[in-house]
Amino acid sequence: MTLPEWLRGLRVSVPLALVLLVTHRTESDIQALAASIAVALAIPWVVPATILLAVASAPVYMWLHTLGPVPAVLDWLGAVVLVAALAGCHINAALLATWRRTRSTDAADIGLRDFLLTRRNGEDHRIH
Repeated sequence: MTLPEWLRGLRVSVPLALVLLVTHRTESDIQALAASIAVALAIPWVVPATILLAVASAPVYMWLHTLGPVPAVLDWLGAVVLVAALAGCHINAALLATWRRTRSTDAADIGLRDFLLTRRNGEDHRIH
């Protein structure tokens, strides 16, 4: 994966991050929908990214205890999941850009329609 392909992932992750940031203070269905879309777009990376970010942010959360009132743990973990979803969206978009660059269209890369319409042993095996 090259740097330009990695940066193309920002086309997905930055707008999604802005939507999540704008809907952060609202208690509405739009906020839940935006978070759900972010998590769905991040599959399968959201779980490993959540684990990585939760482990990495645990010392920060513990350090906040020394400074006074800290955010509620469920709010903190919710934010970790959303950041992980953004990371997953970025990875998926970058991988898609890489796949599109490296994909070659040759005779071996036929589509489902072409596969279903091929003739075998002189018979037409079309699905109607």
